[in-house]
Amino acid sequence: MDSPQNSEVRAEPTRLGRSFLWMAWTGVVGIASSVLVWIFLARLRDIEDVGRFAIVMGLYALFFNFNSLGLMTYLVNELSRRSPNAAREFISSSGVFLSLSSVICAVVMCGSALIVSGSSEVVFSAFVLSLSLLPSNVITVSEAVAISCGRLRFIAAISTMENILKTIIPLGLILAGYNIVAICVSFTLIRVVAMVVHLVANKVRADQFRFCWKEFQTLAKVSPTFAGTGVMAALNWQAPLFMLAYFSSEAQSAEFGAASRFLMPVSILLGGYVNAVQPSLARHIAQAPQASGTYFSKLAGYPLSIAFVAAVGSMFLSEQVLVLLFGEPYATAAPTLKTLVMSIIPFCLIMVASRGLVATGLQRIDLLANVVGFITCVCAGLIAIPRYGAVGAAIAQLACFSIMGVIEVAVLSRKLGGLGIIRRAAWSSASIASIYLLLESLTL
Repeated sequence: MDSPQNSEVRAEPTRLGRSFLWMAWTGVVGIASSVLVWIFLARLRDIEDVGRFAIVMGLYALFFNFNSLGLMTYLVNELSRRSPNAAREFISSSGVFLSLSSVICAVVMCGSALIVSGSSEVVFSAFVLSLSLLPSNVITVSEAVAISCGRLRFIAAISTMENILKTIIPLGLILAGYNIVAICVSFTLIRVVAMVVHLVANKVRADQFRFCWKEFQTLAKVSPTFAGTGVMAALNWQAPLFMLAYFSSEAQSAEFGAASRFLMPVSILLGGYVNAVQPSLARHIAQAPQASGTYFSKLAGYPLSIAFVAAVGSMFLSEQVLVLLFGEPYATAAPTLKTLVMSIIPFCLIMVASRGLVATGLQRIDLLANVVGFITCVCAGLIAIPRYGAVGAAIAQLACFSIMGVIEVAVLSRKLGGLGIIRRAAWSSASIASIYLLLESLTL
């Protein structure tokens, strides 16, 4: 007869697989919702309306990403290893800390709208939408609790409901002729409804509140590291495109933009995967750090295997896929896409390793790796973009992720045993990428 421990081990891959699928579904539904609203607005309104909406949503995206200070990973890690009583104080203190962050971000967002646009419609829309930042961090804490408990289905259900409402109601407003202020009001009200659903579903009561000043201070100490990591990560994604726009032509920017669209689903799926496995990884590392390397290698091995297949497949199918989706003019973007697909391999290592670094208390290494990656990206871009255009921007992206992967895996291997396979995979992928880039450069 199997022991409970053996049954638990065999059941774990199934649980992780289900968690990943729920997180992936959440990301896909969110993207579909935003795309539909943009399509309808672009088709039914003049370009000035679309431009004003773009400014407002751009401001919102910026402050929404900064709103939680990048603390989601830290919250999940801490909740995964705490007892229920200790978790209650942490949850309450996190709610207070992130609520203060929401208020500050909302005020700064309104001020930024006054600076970037002279349109009263933009300013008022930004004010209305900034109010949705206040319930957003309550939802962040609730989702962190759900992820730490493996309740990914709970997050998927509420997010799906929210995104359906954020599609149907704004589309109705657009068809009825309402302006972007009304659309922003609907976004904010739907966000409030989502927060209420989270609170009701979690049976949150006032007598459960347990504020702890010590926990609050700890959050204040770690938040700059996580916030800085989030900012640098965003820069690492956008820097190649910004440099390409400065040094090259609009046609080259279009090629890079088309090729980089294929990284969006990769980012979503990997984000869902690491969120699904993070609680389990945190518990393994907390219990036996030196024995967790094998488990980490196993978790990293799944996405790495798929990334290798994608990298090989891109060598043969990039041009055909680009022509099928974007048309014949984008066939010339094939070398760019091939290079960008190569960057998926180190990106997989980064995504999983960053969770391991947080679990071992080395989140500052993730920030350091992002800073070094950004410097590498800029230096590589300055050299490659003027000569190779879009391919040069892709080379800069690949160089950025590669150096980040090397740093994070090297540091993590000192804390965890059994990472030999991952180190060999990193060096092998680096060798393959170098050979490919050398051959590509000879044909350009």
